[in-house]
Amino acid sequence: MKILALGDIHGLSSKVKQIVELIHNEDLDLALVTGDLTECGETNQAKEVLKPLEEFKVLAVPGNMDSLSVLKILEEKKISLHGKKEKIGKFTFAGFGGGIDGNEGNFLSSEEKIKKTLLELMHNEKNVILLTHLPPFGLGIDISKSNGKHIGSKAVKEVLEKEQPLLHICGHAHNSFGEEKIGKTTSINIGAVKEGRALLLELEDELKWKEILI
Repeated sequence: MKILALGDIHGLSSKVKQIVELIHNEDLDLALVTGDLTECGETNQAKEVLKPLEEFKVLAVPGNMDSLSVLKILEEKKISLHGKKEKIGKFTFAGFGGGIDGNEGNFLSSEEKIKKTLLELMHNEKNVILLTHLPPFGLGIDISKSNGKHIGSKAVKEVLEKEQPLLHICGHAHNSFGEEKIGKTTSINIGAVKEGRALLLELEDELKWKEILI
């Protein structure tokens, strides 16, 4: 399975177009969007950001800067993975978007809700690929560039430790691009489209990935 993973777009639809143009010869099975399609939850921005991806099968979660209106667009387009799961081939995709209550943003949830929802979604599932906006807390992929603090989710980390999905894709911490291992799980912060970065993944017997830089 070949997957384009992108997120933290913040309304920059032109950068999404550039990324799609760079991979025009790739036979993609799926595009995953980790959230923050918009800068402040504007629906027009979300629609423009999604236009270049219309030729692909898409699954997406909102980010903390998105809004309930953005989630509604994802639901109407039948591409939302927020609080849901979907089977594609041998893989089960599960997702949860947004940030944490009390932090910056428009679309926020409690750590308790994140943990409860994800555990329910992943229970007894195999070959799970987890999509969240937030990275796991306390690792090298959740550090804020502005203040050097960890800005990830303790709930996401606990779920990864307990359920050990095959792969975890996240964003949020724009400049903490990279990969961490949590037990058998590979957790990847794919970086930000806003900063000119996305990821192309190949997932068969083993995981391979490469950066897309614009």
